[in-house]
Amino acid sequence: MTDQERVTVTCAAGRITGVSDGEIVRFHSIPYSVIPGPFEDARRIPRDLRELVDATVHRPERIALSIVAPADAKALSDLPVVVYIHGGRFEHGTHGDRRADGAPNAREGIITVHIGYRVKLEGFARFHDDEPNHFRGIDDCQLGLEWVQHNIEAFGGDPTNVTLVGQSAGATAALWLARRDHYRGAFRRILAMSPCFPRESFEKRRGSLRMALGKPVTRASLTRLAEEKPAVLQRAYNRFRAVQGLDMALGPAGFDGSELADLPILLTSTRDEHYDMPIGRAIDAKGLGPTMVRLLARRMGVRGSVTEYLRSALALDPDRPMGRLIGDSANRRWVSQAADEAPGPVWVAEFIADSRPALHCEEIPQIFGLDPAMQTGAIRALFVDFVRGGTPDWKRYSATTGRHATILNIATNGVTLATDTLKMVREAFSPAR
Repeated sequence: MTDQERVTVTCAAGRITGVSDGEIVRFHSIPYSVIPGPFEDARRIPRDLRELVDATVHRPERIALSIVAPADAKALSDLPVVVYIHGGRFEHGTHGDRRADGAPNAREGIITVHIGYRVKLEGFARFHDDEPNHFRGIDDCQLGLEWVQHNIEAFGGDPTNVTLVGQSAGATAALWLARRDHYRGAFRRILAMSPCFPRESFEKRRGSLRMALGKPVTRASLTRLAEEKPAVLQRAYNRFRAVQGLDMALGPAGFDGSELADLPILLTSTRDEHYDMPIGRAIDAKGLGPTMVRLLARRMGVRGSVTEYLRSALALDPDRPMGRLIGDSANRRWVSQAADEAPGPVWVAEFIADSRPALHCEEIPQIFGLDPAMQTGAIRALFVDFVRGGTPDWKRYSATTGRHATILNIATNGVTLATDTLKMVREAFSPAR
């Protein structure tokens, strides 16, 4: 890269070399842990292994983190820090999610860190000797956050002003890391966009995985498959995944918002989340949406009146009731539950897209300033102000004093105040324990 120069930062983790274009400096794929085996817990990197790290090239296959900062940032600049955890159903994704690129943040004087973590069975299968509520993928993120605490100051960041941001599975991970049994003070606030939790625990699904594998679900058994027959393990996972239907196959389950630490949380969802999922689109296109909602609502988590839920779904969009059930079941119900139960200050926002559906993931480039048309608008300003320690300029959400929310239009950048935007999912989906 002839138009970029190398930049080396010396920190507790060693000497790390990235690349700068004179305005923005990037450090790619920095190792933050040692993983002794695919199904073993990660460990901190021993001091005697800390040396010169070449962070000039993105290596998506690694469990690592990346940093994007202003080129003029230096130790004691005390810039706010965003730590981003990517989504991907706990099945895919890396620490290089371009939809959340940190360049616009760097131009605003904000440092962005992307943390990668183990996905699929390596990150989220559980074994008999695992501690309660422990997942290797989540623990990977925990070690990444610790790395940030120990090293980000050398890159110009303020370790006491870290905002944890996650979308979809990444939002789930962020909320799990905010549980009191996990929280270690590594971040000060959370932006959780469209979190998603499985409806059942891994323990309840262990039998279907055992049938797919044809082997016991043990650390030793899965390790042998991963090292000797990875294609066999992948096919078995695909069979296991198919059994779960429209639900998340893996991930933390049994969410209880009252177990969260007392932290400021901004919770968001898109109004139409998974309208684009092919199976839902096909069902609705054939006019079978109402029938399938009646058949599948209980299985997908509806505990209130199915008739009332369907009536509300049809009132919002008479042509897409199945698409709405998929999104409400996968994401919006968890936003509602977290908002009602979290002990700290909570703000709720819902993304719409004017006359078209607002789909899952569409808000990411808007929030991170990657859409040129939205770089100076209200949505981007909300994010930047929140990261700098400000609070949204609408009333907090509270189950007792008012379920206040705001509507953010990603098509026009408009902002509208609202109340109880998640009423239909709150009444339909009771909290899952």
